[in-house]
Amino acid sequence: MSQEWKEKLKKYYAGNLSDEEVKEVEMEIEKLEVYQELLEEELDDETVRSDNTVKKKAKVSTDLPPKSIDKILKSGIRNARLSLVAYVIMILLLIYPIMTIVSYIYYGWGGKAEDLIDVAIQTVYVTEPNVSLEEMEIEEKVGLFTFDVYMDLYKRVGKSDIKQGDWIVNYQFDQATTPKRNYISESPPNDIPYYDTMKLFHPEARMTNIDGTAWTTLNKLPEGTVAEVYISLEELYAPEKIKEITENLNIEWRWYAIDTGLEAEGKSSDGGYLAPIGYPAQPDPDAWSPYNTFGENEGQFMDSLRFLEQYEQQAVDIAHGKWLDLSERIRYLENNGIRAYGGVLTGPTKEILKLRENKAIRTIHIGEVRLWNW
Repeated sequence: MSQEWKEKLKKYYAGNLSDEEVKEVEMEIEKLEVYQELLEEELDDETVRSDNTVKKKAKVSTDLPPKSIDKILKSGIRNARLSLVAYVIMILLLIYPIMTIVSYIYYGWGGKAEDLIDVAIQTVYVTEPNVSLEEMEIEEKVGLFTFDVYMDLYKRVGKSDIKQGDWIVNYQFDQATTPKRNYISESPPNDIPYYDTMKLFHPEARMTNIDGTAWTTLNKLPEGTVAEVYISLEELYAPEKIKEITENLNIEWRWYAIDTGLEAEGKSSDGGYLAPIGYPAQPDPDAWSPYNTFGENEGQFMDSLRFLEQYEQQAVDIAHGKWLDLSERIRYLENNGIRAYGGVLTGPTKEILKLRENKAIRTIHIGEVRLWNW
């Protein structure tokens, strides 16, 4: 140790150094601390005790003012923490893009993303009466082993497609979670349907939600309005025959509720409430739609059910109803054919009112009503 360093160290203890000189001394002391640690790692305890130089440096360390020792310790801890945080951030920055690429590969492999989008689309068409989608308003987003499908839902009221709201269907890997549903319509569906919220009834089913004022309400609505109405029939009809009920009336069927052998009781094989399923009554001019003009809607309905059967749990998680029983329903339809027990129609309010005395009609429920657009 030089004489100059000794003098400076004495002044440091006496507090006679400038701030800049204090910093220089403390930096040298830190270096001594590091040097001492290295020596202690290399030498055994006996050698350390016999080495006068090391003893002197140890004395310098132990003779430091308490405030300086505390400052040095805090500085070391702080630097260690910053280094750890930096390493963690660096690792995350390296892992995130790699995992993102793997996620894209996972959803792109074998058309998985397209299948998951189709599950969401076809679940809507089969389980949501008079609801349609627009291709340009279906978007998807890939996250870290998550896949989101964004859909805007529309209802036909009169001659216009009215936006009902939007759904965000989230898949974690390939398992769906309950969609985030945002509705802007006047009469959104219940989050969880049940017997007391039913609007469509099988001829043999007990009516648990009768709207005794529906016809009176239609009668009171002004002539310049159009309406969406849920129609329950007194018996089952083949799809090609159901239009005869509204023959010569200026109204349009939009969705058929189909008998699958379980609607009379309205219960799944597990005993839970079974919501209606069906398909659009009109072909969709858009080629991307599962009910396009390239085939009959009845056949496309069966194709939808068989496709959804492969992803039944995902479809159940997406749909409002918590049971679908697709295998049993498909077998019934294959053996008995497709017959409707009701559905949804739309048209001028006063034109729909002409069905009041029709003996084929069991009961009705009014959906959306809009000003004239027919």
